[in-house]
Amino acid sequence: MGREAIVRWRALVVLAAAAGHLGLVVVLGAFPIDLGCGGWLADALASYGTLSGADSGYSFFAPAVASPPSATFEIVDATGAVTTDHLKPGTSSEADLRAGNIVGRFWLQDDQALKRSIAASWAGKMFARHPGAVSVVVRVEECEVAPMHAYRQGDGFRCHWHYQAKFVPQATARAAKQAVREAP
Repeated sequence: MGREAIVRWRALVVLAAAAGHLGLVVVLGAFPIDLGCGGWLADALASYGTLSGADSGYSFFAPAVASPPSATFEIVDATGAVTTDHLKPGTSSEADLRAGNIVGRFWLQDDQALKRSIAASWAGKMFARHPGAVSVVVRVEECEVAPMHAYRQGDGFRCHWHYQAKFVPQATARAAKQAVREAP
């Protein structure tokens, strides 16, 4: 075999491997196929799919998949001006992913006392970011994009609130309690 033939043969092998991988991605990603009990070839394909990510589904854009929940914060200062802030610091994609995971776990949590503690911690972070704030409203919501026919008619997002709570600095809360006690 000449050098040119070897180069051509290697290119065909690489092309065949790429086509095989793409075919596996399409089949395993688009169809709910369980390769767990089909013999050694099925086991090898299932292992390859898991290791390479070829078995990941394409349901991200499916109509039944909602947007991830998000946490928003309305910060009110002494003049009554309202500023909106978010958890995502934007410093890196890893930090954004971590913030999204925390909100997702909050969304799934049933323990209301734990939710209140997490929301209070988030509010404390917002008070630190905005030193002039007199209150912070913590809101966790899920927004979904409207179907295309509704979007064309101007209906862009539909948001569903999951949790909302208002927080004030501890000193303000203590002063308010003291004022109530001292009132005639």
